[in-house]
Amino acid sequence: MSAPNRILAVDDDPVSLKLLEVSLGKAGLEIFTATSGKQAIEVAREELPDLILMDVGMPEMDGFSACEILKSHVETAQIPVIFITGKTRSQDIERAFSIGGSDYIAKPFHVSEVKARISVHLRLMRAQLDLEESNAQLLRGQKLESIGQLAAGVAHEINTPTQYVSDNAHFLQESFAELVELLDGIRSKVGEASARGEESETLDAIAKVVAESDLEYLLAEVPKSLEQSIDGLGRIATIVRAMKEFSHPGSKEMEPSDLHHAIESTITVAGNEWKYVAEMVKDFDPHMPLVHCSIGDLNQVILNLIVNAAQAIEDQNGDGAEGKGTISISTRLVEEMAEIRVSDTGAGIPEDIRNRVFDPFFTTKSVGRGTGQGLALAHTIIVDQHGGFIAVESESGKGSTFTIQIPTKVKQFGAAA
Repeated sequence: MSAPNRILAVDDDPVSLKLLEVSLGKAGLEIFTATSGKQAIEVAREELPDLILMDVGMPEMDGFSACEILKSHVETAQIPVIFITGKTRSQDIERAFSIGGSDYIAKPFHVSEVKARISVHLRLMRAQLDLEESNAQLLRGQKLESIGQLAAGVAHEINTPTQYVSDNAHFLQESFAELVELLDGIRSKVGEASARGEESETLDAIAKVVAESDLEYLLAEVPKSLEQSIDGLGRIATIVRAMKEFSHPGSKEMEPSDLHHAIESTITVAGNEWKYVAEMVKDFDPHMPLVHCSIGDLNQVILNLIVNAAQAIEDQNGDGAEGKGTISISTRLVEEMAEIRVSDTGAGIPEDIRNRVFDPFFTTKSVGRGTGQGLALAHTIIVDQHGGFIAVESESGKGSTFTIQIPTKVKQFGAAA
């Protein structure tokens, strides 16, 4: 059940104020009252009502002046103000709208008219907020798309030099192995000649070069260096491939997708977020079929959960110098639902806010670390887009587990109940 709308009624006439308070209260609205412009400002800043009914002619500060002050402050600027007054001259009405008033009702007023106009302006306010949120989501989507295109371009640019450096490293590894064979052959022949007592300037020169060089060290260390270089280049190639897959996940339409491959790519892309503070544990169901989903959007959900888990562990353990936490990602088939669990050993979520974590813009993170949109977006993608389920279990100081379930078959999505 949604909370009632909150209305601030401002009037120095106790009869009018009581009439508004009683009538609007019976209509299911939560009413606050003030008897002067100054008091109206104080109550509005403290309670942040959804709408203000403002008398004009009041002592100390009139309604026009109070409205101007409220409109000049960010926290109260967007609250609709409906003037209710006996001042009905054209210049008064013009001033009311010029300073930001939303409507104008002449006294004596009819309660039914006041209710109707309140209803209209509350609907307009909700529509405006919905529009602003839609625009914000559109801008975020465009930004994410631009970042994805940029990441894909960077991945492509990195891929080419990585490939030829890797090819050259493999060539050097193979060539060095052949040189080692040649050198072993030469050393063997020199040894055999020395054993036979043969002497020559050439044999003496070879023996001297071998004795003065760090040959044994080079034979031991060069193969290790080449192996480490090839391993590092392989990791770069894996990250680049994961970036390309993450940035260009394909169609937004529901299509059969390899859930485990997508999760692996996301883990790789998010590596810098978790590898210093946590160990990653994976437990994937080998019988998981292809899942009908928008894999790009699902990647975004998994990425958000991994980043949140890493940050929760960092909040609990610090930078990992004293020991790492654990992030566990598991999958299993539950009837015809694909289940993904992302668990962490982090700080956990306090009990009094657990039911709010999926609310838009709700966050306990510091500025610059979170906008409060990640879990709200995850809820939209999983529940609204995929017809699935997302929930959290948590214990303060011990960690959290987010559970996602989505239908494996597209025919289940959008089916009639």
